[in-house]
Amino acid sequence: MTLELPKKKTGWMGLAALLLPYALGLLVMGLIGHDRGRAGSTVYVDANEMARTATASGAAAGAVDPVCGMSVRASGAEKAVYDGHLFHFCSTYCRTAFLTKPADYAKVSMTPRLSHTMRGLPTRLYQWALVLILILSFGVIELLAESGAERSSMAARWNLTAWSPLRRVLASNLFPFLPRVVTSVLFLVVIAAGLFGNQSPAMNIAPLLTWTVWWTGLIFAVLYLGKGWCMICPWDALAGWAERLKFWGPRGESLGLNLPWPKSLRSIWPAVGLFLALTWVELGMGITLIPRATAWVALGMLAMAVTSAFLFERKSFCRYACLVGRVSGLYALFSSVEIRATPSACTGCGTLDCWKGNALGDGCPTFEYPRAMKLNTYCTMCTECFKTCPSGSMSLNLRPWASDLVVEGKPRMDEAALALVLLSMTAFHGLTMTPTWVALLEATKATTGLSFTGAFTILMSAFLLFPVLIYAALAAVSAAWARVEYRDIALRFAYALLPIALFYHLAHNAEHFLMEGPKVLALMSDPFGRGWNVFGTARWTMTPLVSLEGLWRIQVLFVLVGHLYSLWITARTARRLTAGRSVLAVQIPMLIAMVAFSWGSLWLLKQPMEMRISGM
Repeated sequence: MTLELPKKKTGWMGLAALLLPYALGLLVMGLIGHDRGRAGSTVYVDANEMARTATASGAAAGAVDPVCGMSVRASGAEKAVYDGHLFHFCSTYCRTAFLTKPADYAKVSMTPRLSHTMRGLPTRLYQWALVLILILSFGVIELLAESGAERSSMAARWNLTAWSPLRRVLASNLFPFLPRVVTSVLFLVVIAAGLFGNQSPAMNIAPLLTWTVWWTGLIFAVLYLGKGWCMICPWDALAGWAERLKFWGPRGESLGLNLPWPKSLRSIWPAVGLFLALTWVELGMGITLIPRATAWVALGMLAMAVTSAFLFERKSFCRYACLVGRVSGLYALFSSVEIRATPSACTGCGTLDCWKGNALGDGCPTFEYPRAMKLNTYCTMCTECFKTCPSGSMSLNLRPWASDLVVEGKPRMDEAALALVLLSMTAFHGLTMTPTWVALLEATKATTGLSFTGAFTILMSAFLLFPVLIYAALAAVSAAWARVEYRDIALRFAYALLPIALFYHLAHNAEHFLMEGPKVLALMSDPFGRGWNVFGTARWTMTPLVSLEGLWRIQVLFVLVGHLYSLWITARTARRLTAGRSVLAVQIPMLIAMVAFSWGSLWLLKQPMEMRISGM
């Protein structure tokens, strides 16, 4: 493989930029490993307990915190001995609460629970993180100034397909066919389990695999694999196989009408609308706890993909309407991988096979022109261009994070709107799991006399609009101070907020993925909840991958990283908009917006969260 760095004098900066994503990944894994290696301390309620023998209740791999109801790993949990029994806790905070009234909590611990309330960030950690955000935002503005070396480092690329075996794999008809078979089988298992399995969410694999493992894992995957999910998407695979009546190769004869997608819908507004609708259904109707509803949502997505495949040309649904593809596509602007053409190798090419297709494969299914493609947003990484390109100019590259967010492209209203929706939506999702939300919902119902659905809809609309209105007002101030067009300010800085949205999304998802995700290993042996033990794991006691205190460190790290990247992109955007004039006038209102949104992320993480799927 060849490491392509733009200039010898900036080679080390380019290499550092390429390795930074993986250094952060190793840091997170190191935090998890360190947390799992620690042994929790044991305290005794009174001196007499030290002379008594604790029961064997702590011998199992997992235990339940008697205060908050969380599952914990017994070997690393904080412990207390009371009345001859050993109790385990998610953190020192729950143990301290237990010690204030041990008799009451000891009785509660004997009652089975299907949910638990996860304690939020401790006050001191929250305060220190907020202080650090303020220092970074208003103490190092000039350190974020754009330099030539920094620009060069962002151009660094590592061409992975310079390794010929990988190139042959990507050009093979068996790729991505074989991975698609695997995801399609899992998809059908989820559908079958949701429709015909036990309807208890604790005994059915459909909700946990869909909402905790796949949906949360998808956002983590975007960081390192970009649009890799679209490559192996079962909805697209099943729709394509049905419409083509074959599993691979160019389209050829097919059953589809190949109609053009309506011009009035050639934007991602349909996807934005579907995303809002799914969120309303997910949170307003609680489908994350209903296996059959989860299956019907999955079937609804399949129906839309199949209908589009039979009606419209290429993969119009993927380009314009798929909410999963468009959310991951916008986040993929930040990703550390890309598929690009080598312009020098394209010189003199008169076939345009990458666009039109040939006997080896289809043209780009999402209407991208690979030779001119500069952004990840609409590339589904389907690898058709690797199959059709006669000159072998396509490459799969590693690159620095946020490379697409610093490209001087033309901002789009629909993409900027989705960026703001993602910022609002991820925060709203976290809010609905807090006691604050319950109080607001009950107060709204009491004040207005509306039903749950009506009150929920009003509050969801308000909380989705509130961050957007704050941003719009600050963008207006920025435009007025710097005498720059409001449209330019509002659209371009919306992209700069993507890292804050992305990394809060990661911090929130870490709660589910690390704390509840391991339970899928037990459900794999009994996906329908019928008492099976196919792989011998059904009776495993699956505990969280980290303690609660370990999770807090990871969450704060994510929020700080997202804030730093947004600061850096804002600094570059400000200099591009003003050409060096009134840079601070443009930046200050946007810095206030970013501090507000990052503070909001920390505040949400500080709140106790009701883990709705914890019974699984």
